[in-house]
Amino acid sequence: MKRLISILLIFVMLTACGAQVETAKEEKGLPAGEMTLPENTHVENDTGECACTMTTEWEEYDPSVGSVWYILKNESSQAVSLGWPYSLETLGENSTWYQVPLVENAAWYAIAYELPAGESIAMACSFSMFDYDFSGGGTYRIVKEVEGQTCTAEFRLKKGAAISADTPYGFVPVEDLPETYGADSAAEADVVYTNDGVKNDGAVETFLDKVGLGIPCQLRTVQDYGEGAVMVIDAIYKNGCFLWRMRQGDYVAEERFSYIVTDRTDLYLSNGADWETAERYANKELVWLVPMGTAGPELVSAVEKLTEDRLATNRARYRVWSADGQWEAFLTEVPTEFFVSEHSGGGGRGSMYNLNQWDGLETVIWGLEWQEDGKLLLVCETVDGGASRLTFDPETETLENGTGN
Repeated sequence: MKRLISILLIFVMLTACGAQVETAKEEKGLPAGEMTLPENTHVENDTGECACTMTTEWEEYDPSVGSVWYILKNESSQAVSLGWPYSLETLGENSTWYQVPLVENAAWYAIAYELPAGESIAMACSFSMFDYDFSGGGTYRIVKEVEGQTCTAEFRLKKGAAISADTPYGFVPVEDLPETYGADSAAEADVVYTNDGVKNDGAVETFLDKVGLGIPCQLRTVQDYGEGAVMVIDAIYKNGCFLWRMRQGDYVAEERFSYIVTDRTDLYLSNGADWETAERYANKELVWLVPMGTAGPELVSAVEKLTEDRLATNRARYRVWSADGQWEAFLTEVPTEFFVSEHSGGGGRGSMYNLNQWDGLETVIWGLEWQEDGKLLLVCETVDGGASRLTFDPETETLENGTGN
């Protein structure tokens, strides 16, 4: 697992990242072919080897995308240190790489990571950092310095590529699929389950790998057993939660979950951070990530590793999201403690609360549930062994008594 050495929110230049991003959106640079770019200035590694290998998530993107994720893997036998800065180059017609200019007053967060041997880390290259019009497409490479060595990863921008702003993971929404969609017409990226077996099951492992790296991604499964309506199920991972969407016939169901867990046999989406917690809420909040009985030992081990890493770095044990994904709330191992956070515009704010600071009557919070009015319902046990329902308003940070049970 990568280790964070330091997070210092400082400016490399004069303005904040937020300001420079807005500038980039309002004033695009000249398109390719209409500006003079300097040749690259980085020194290629003499041996052609680097402690880290670097690849982009996809090889090809539509120019409408706003960023490209890249993955560094430490191939050496010892830990390496790396930061956030990167540069971008474009390939000219003369096979020379040219620097893509940064926006004026571009700023970087000074974040240092330690990447252990054999481990990987994912980061995003944001086009808003650059004073350039990417609509013309072309071939590009991300350039990153890691302990004096240069790592690069190439990608192409091509109009009509499967990965676009409208289809960021390569899938159209389930509502837009044909009514006859099933095993015979499923897309190449779908994982298809039929009476004859599974097609493209490797996509499940890829999905789990990306979730572990924090890369927004999607898994689509198609369950077509020849009887009844075909089930098409999406699990979309973004902003730290999973949007689960299931279409069967004309019916589409939707729910948000926080984690992937396993009972050592099957894989589930759950709001419990581990199986013990997930099982406690199984009747209400538990769905299969893949059909029952189809997860092999490798997938179970991968989810167990995700759970182990999560429990080592996160206090949350039970976590719920509002329907729109803008608010989250979680419980910790402290029985009367709960946390509420807002996620909007790429940023967030949150606070920890404790019912001991309320009226002292509640001893345990057993459940959390976001209401349609945007308030959070807390189901609690009281000091006399009874139950109470409290309503928390995240906007005003006030707690009120609800209807007791």
